[in-house]
Amino acid sequence: MEEDKLLTKKAFTTFEVAHICDVTPVTIQNWIDKGWLVAYRTAGGHRRVRREDLISFLESRNMPHRLTGRGGGPPKVLLIGGEEEASSLIRDVLRGEDASCEIHVAQDAFQAGLLYAGERPDVVILDVALPGADGAEMCRRIRQGHAAGGASIIALLGTGETELRNRLLQLGVTHFVQKPIDTVALKELVHEVVRARRPPGA
Repeated sequence: MEEDKLLTKKAFTTFEVAHICDVTPVTIQNWIDKGWLVAYRTAGGHRRVRREDLISFLESRNMPHRLTGRGGGPPKVLLIGGEEEASSLIRDVLRGEDASCEIHVAQDAFQAGLLYAGERPDVVILDVALPGADGAEMCRRIRQGHAAGGASIIALLGTGETELRNRLLQLGVTHFVQKPIDTVALKELVHEVVRARRPPGA
């Protein structure tokens, strides 16, 4: 199941809870058996965990998650790479008049790592042509942390990068924007991804 869709569900299987918590299904079963995590059984006898019960469990133990967003604050977007002028344009478009996003910009892999760890963004916009870095490897590392509260990735690709796109698809990246960038379309995509991660009423 696609990550963003998983995070919007109202009830989860033990395997899905394990994925979200970045532990094994056996660990989830133990938590349920010990009464730490509330679960119910379906008519077929399968365990399910309600969204609100999982959130309560995670927050009571200060475990990071993406089920409710970031405490009601504006979504955080980390823009990695790209020419400085283009990055500034994207930042201004995403921020907009309503300041609907909190934007952070990294021009190299080192700065990106610091900002990613410190800010824990909702969305990463990654120019995979980042100088001195392997864009696919950066995506892999971000995706590894996704189940424990990592960001959704929007990859910026140049023309003719079909092979790289296929590599990113294999890594679980599903959002792509072709360069030259349509900033309006990019903003709409960012908001779409954020809405999926922060469903209304969640």
